[in-house]
Amino acid sequence: MKTRKCFIRQLVLLILSLLLWLYIYRGDNYQEEAITLQDKHELIQNQHSDLNKFYRRPTLTMDLIGERLLQTSLGHHSPVNLNMTEKARYVNRMCRHINWQKRTVKSRHPVFFFSEQAGLLACKAPKTGSTLIGALFRAINMSGEKNVSKVFQLGRNKIHKGLDEIRDQLITEDIIESTSHVMVTRDPYSRLYSAFIDKYFLLGRLGRDLAIHLKRGFKEGNGTYCGYDYTFQDFLDYVIHLATNMVEMNEHMVPVSQLCDVCNVRYDLISSQEKLTKDTDQILKLIKTVSIDRLEVIRKSIKSQQSTLLSLVSSYIFDYNNNKNDCPDKMAFSAKLWKTFQVQGIVHSELVFPENEFSQFSFHEREAANMTSAILTQIKYKPLSSPERDLQRRRYLVKAYSGITWPTIAKLQNIYRLDIALFGYPSYPPTII
Repeated sequence: MKTRKCFIRQLVLLILSLLLWLYIYRGDNYQEEAITLQDKHELIQNQHSDLNKFYRRPTLTMDLIGERLLQTSLGHHSPVNLNMTEKARYVNRMCRHINWQKRTVKSRHPVFFFSEQAGLLACKAPKTGSTLIGALFRAINMSGEKNVSKVFQLGRNKIHKGLDEIRDQLITEDIIESTSHVMVTRDPYSRLYSAFIDKYFLLGRLGRDLAIHLKRGFKEGNGTYCGYDYTFQDFLDYVIHLATNMVEMNEHMVPVSQLCDVCNVRYDLISSQEKLTKDTDQILKLIKTVSIDRLEVIRKSIKSQQSTLLSLVSSYIFDYNNNKNDCPDKMAFSAKLWKTFQVQGIVHSELVFPENEFSQFSFHEREAANMTSAILTQIKYKPLSSPERDLQRRRYLVKAYSGITWPTIAKLQNIYRLDIALFGYPSYPPTII
């Protein structure tokens, strides 16, 4: 009897200690700032031979500690491995429990790709595969069968024209009831790096905006210039500046959870950019109102490396011609383009930039197909398998974040805390290859 009473007393003390710990570390209101990283950090040794040094892994913010406890209490440690339906249910359940703030940053309202025929409504979130999703909806909605495959070869400037889009203010109850709601997520650190490469390392209006903010000039080299003189660190600090001061943030950097209003729109399917090709195939299987022949053409086009590359090349040619004053040297831009394809895991990192092949191009839209063929010819000399592509992309991502200060990472954790907590992404950028 005494032993039993002793056991019960110890159990009660243990429960009280746990409740006290939860009270201290998990309040009802989220703190605005991250834990001081100088006081709490963990050293992680990177074993890769190319990066033989130590990295500091930042601790979770108070927001994330609480949300991780909530995830555990709900019976899941991470939704990463769930299928699309299970992930949607998980997120919907999480949204009922977290301290949800509708607008973490200042940005546009949600925009959706819409197909009445297929009964689909998909959130448009740049840098999560939105061009592919837009092409998918265009291919489903178009009247004829003849040019379905060519839709997936169009540049993003032609896909993102609003033809298959609808804004949330115009969505009626009939549309809500007759459609399945879809969204695609992406690791916020990977998404930010992709936005930097695509919109800042290459050419575009966003790069000029950042240069003006930093009061920087052009990036000079070899007696010429191409693009502006800033770094990935500068870009991330700029994102933090916009978020902190509630300045309108471009959609490419807005947290996906806010861009898609995830806790107010009840999504039926939630995919991720990391699994988009596989999940898109599953979505196509759910569509019963589109001909089997068209769906098969769409399926093959999505998996076509040539179509994917041609769409990218067409997009970059368009961007260059609209911003060539920022880079009058076509070969300098071509070298940037080659580097971009390496970062994206399309071209092997050991393949040297083929100046002779690119020197023949004037960057006219009609050259997109020939330029794509020239790049595919080079790829054949040293092709990448699917695991090798993933590894190469991760190497570039690790290298990009290896020089970023941890106070910057801590502030990014706070800005993207809901993307991290709801969609199961790591709270810190990758440090190990």
